[in-house]
Parts: sequence; structure tokens; C-alpha cells
Amino acid sequence: MKEDQDILLVYSASDDQPIEGLQDGWVRNFHKFLQTLLSQLQKDEAKVVMVEADALSATQLEHAAAVLCLLTPEMKRQNIAMDQISAWVEKKKGQDDLFVDGVSRLFKIRKNNFDVDEEFPSLAALISYDLFYFEGTTGKTVEYHRFFGSDSERGYWMKLIDIAYDIIGVVESNVTATAPLKDTPREKTVYLASTGLDMLMQRDMIKRELKSHGYEVLPSRALPKDLAELEHSVREDLAKCRLSIHLIGEDYGYKPLGSDMSVVEVQNNIADIFTTEMVAYNEKHNNEKPFSRLIWLSPDLKNVSERQRLFIEDIKSKAAMLDEAEVLQIQLQELKAIIKEELLTGGRINFRKYTQLSDAELASSEKQVYLISDKADFKASEKLAELLEKQGIRVLKPVFEGDVSEIRTVHQENLRRCDGSIIYYGEANSEWIRTKLSDLLKAPGLGRSKPLKVKAVYLSNNEEIDVSQFEKTHTLVLKASDNLKAEQLAPFLVQLNPNQS
Repeated sequence: MKEDQDILLVYSASDDQPIEGLQDGWVRNFHKFLQTLLSQLQKDEAKVVMVEADALSATQLEHAAAVLCLLTPEMKRQNIAMDQISAWVEKKKGQDDLFVDGVSRLFKIRKNNFDVDEEFPSLAALISYDLFYFEGTTGKTVEYHRFFGSDSERGYWMKLIDIAYDIIGVVESNVTATAPLKDTPREKTVYLASTGLDMLMQRDMIKRELKSHGYEVLPSRALPKDLAELEHSVREDLAKCRLSIHLIGEDYGYKPLGSDMSVVEVQNNIADIFTTEMVAYNEKHNNEKPFSRLIWLSPDLKNVSERQRLFIEDIKSKAAMLDEAEVLQIQLQELKAIIKEELLTGGRINFRKYTQLSDAELASSEKQVYLISDKADFKASEKLAELLEKQGIRVLKPVFEGDVSEIRTVHQENLRRCDGSIIYYGEANSEWIRTKLSDLLKAPGLGRSKPLKVKAVYLSNNEEIDVSQFEKTHTLVLKASDNLKAEQLAPFLVQLNPNQS
């Protein structure tokens, strides 16, 4: 960084009003925290200079290495300053010097949920740094007015660290858009879909982790607001990626111009079509281009609109048709482990390549049944397992110890090897049962050498349960009784051993 270049923090004085309990206002606290982080992360500390919008000069911009612009409703009134900043951005574009390794020299910072792209269209292509959070109990976005203590405030600091690292990348790198950018291979590139407001923090966490392991994360620019441009941009990015990740929460998301669907649903639909196309391509060509999708549903879904509920049901039904797509409703930490497995080992795509059945197993006449249960029902399911074993059946069981990747691998291996499967439905919720039914539908994609003869659900509780969901997937329904006998399993056993009936 040249000695005469500074980092400018341009703001409206109205946004720096005193905060209750603190000596300084919002902007001064932001500046102080950011400057402290930069001094800790960088040997030659970048100097961040606060500049009130009405005092900004063209000379200051001319000598700036980067500009942090706090975009708020108050900044709408700063016409002169915003015109100067827009002109600086256009000049940098013309010089091919606006982006450094994919990071813009103009940092769009939002302290509240304000539509900056509508108010400042010249900056619409730049990704924003959002310093607000989604309050689940009220369904509203909230500004950070406290900076220490709670989990939500931790999100503020993590975003601040992102900004600090991006600043360092901009001011220390000699690479500009005029120099050839490195061609990141597909295997190291991930599409992390734009989300609803309630998933912003979770998306930031996934993005941060991917980048820390050397992966390029797309989109690197703000998504277009026009539907046709959006579809083109998403497809272009997906073609560069090995994996796409979609985080679905309670917020349906905004609707692009010309669309009745939200940006979240549009991205998901395009990725669904793209995945299908890649499957067809790989079937016809030797030079396979592996591509898969992970769709994460927040385990904390509560206040879901009817539109969002229908969207989620559509996601599940479409994903069930593709082995390369998987819907997960697990903790975020578990999702991170699965993303890592998917990228390092190929996940389900490479699974069939290293888990082939041995000749002895293929020749064995012993029937194998995978008894699927939730951890809470594992002990209760033992009676059913014992009864199956008495019929000369080898019972495969899930595991619950070990990391999430190992648990998932055992689950997939059992799905691949079994002749039939019974889902033990006791304490688990309806979402769990739907996921397991979907897994059974996808079992052929795990490299099975023989068809799944029969699948069933064993209802161990007395609650009224809609069995139509099982009938649609040709799944037998077995109801429990106090005195479990082999006769109750007769419909299952007949289909498992049709030659013995």
C-alpha cells in the first residue's frame, strides 16, 4: 500500500448519534473496532480515516486505496458525496482497478435493512456487508446497538473480521483486474446461494469456512435484480462449480423484477435444472464433471408462511428424484462436516466407486433388512430386530456414535446393501420420517446391484398418523401391538422372500 493512500470511511453524521450506555455513536464505535482489528491482523497497519459525507472531496477519493461507504436512508440526502463516489467507482472500472482478487475497493456497508440497490443503482453489482441481524421472535431485522455479550453480537464481530480481512487483501495485493486472474478449478469452487434475511449469519459462517480452506465462493458479485439477468448469472456461476449449497429458513426472500418467485426459489430451481443437465452429461461422456447439491433446512423452522411451506415441499420432492441432491435438516455444525466430506471425497457421487459388494456377499442367500430408527427409538426397536433375526434375517442397524460423516457413510452403506428396510416410527418427528423415506427412494443411486424388494414403516405409537404419505411411495404400514409376533410382519416377509410364499 502506498504511504499516501488511506481507507476512507464515508458516512452521514446523522448515523453517528450517541448510543445509550456508550460514549461514542454507532459509526465511531465501528471505526474504533475496525481500526483495532486491522492493527492486530496487519503488520503495516492500514489507516482508516472517518470522513463525513458533506466534507468528502474528490482529492480524498483520488488518493484512497479503498472506500467504506455506510449506506443508510440518511445517505440518500448526501447527493454530492454519492455522485462523487459513483464517479470514483466508474473511474476505477474504466481503469480495470475496481476489483482486487474479486474484492471491490468500494465496500458497501449496511447498518440496517435498507434497499441500497434501488437507491444507489450505480453500486448494485457490488456485494454488501450487512451489519444487522434477523430477530426470530419478531420476524424483523435489527441494528446492532450492543457490541458485546450475546450470540447476535458475535455475528457483528465476525462480519467486522470479514471486512478487515478484505481490506487487507485490497491494500496489500498488487493484483488488479488487468492481471490474469488464476483459473480456480471446479473442484475448488462452490456456489453458495443467496438466502433470506434469517439465514444471512449462517451463510456468512459457511462462506467464511469455505474460504479459509481455499475454496472460491460464488457469486462474487451482487445478484442482478432483473429475472432474466439473474437466471443468466446463476447458470454462469453454477457451470464453474463442483457443489451448490442452499440454506432455507423462514424468510421466503425478495422477488426479482419480473418474477413471482423469490430469489431463493429462483436459484434453487435453476440449480435443480442444472443438476439434471449435469447428470445427463455425465451419463454420455467419459470426462465426468461431478456436480451435487446440498439443501439445508433450518432445524428451527417455526413461523413458516404458506408460500414458504409449499416451496419447502417442492424442494423435497424434486431432490428425491436426484441422487446428486440431498435435503438435510440437521445442526449447522453437522452441515459443515457434510460439506467437507462432499468436497473432499465426492460424497454420494464417489460412494459407489469404493464400496462395491464382495463376491461372497453377492452370493449369500441371507436376507438383510435395514432397521432404521432415530436415536431415541433405538432401544425400543430392539424387539423388532430380535423378531426379524428369528426369521433368519440379518438386521443392519444405524450408528449414532462418531462424527456426522461416519454416521452418514454407515447409513448409506446399509441402504446400499439391504434387501429390504423398515423405518421404526416412534419418538421421531414427521420431518425425520420424510427424510428417511426420501433416502429409501434414492437408495438405487448408491450403487445397488439388486433392487430393494420391500420397504415398510413400523408405527410404534398410538397417535393418529396420516398413512397416505406412505401409500404414495408404495411403503407398507406395520402397526405395533403389545405382543409382537411374526404374523404381524407377514406382508413384509412375503415381499422380502417372494419365492417362499
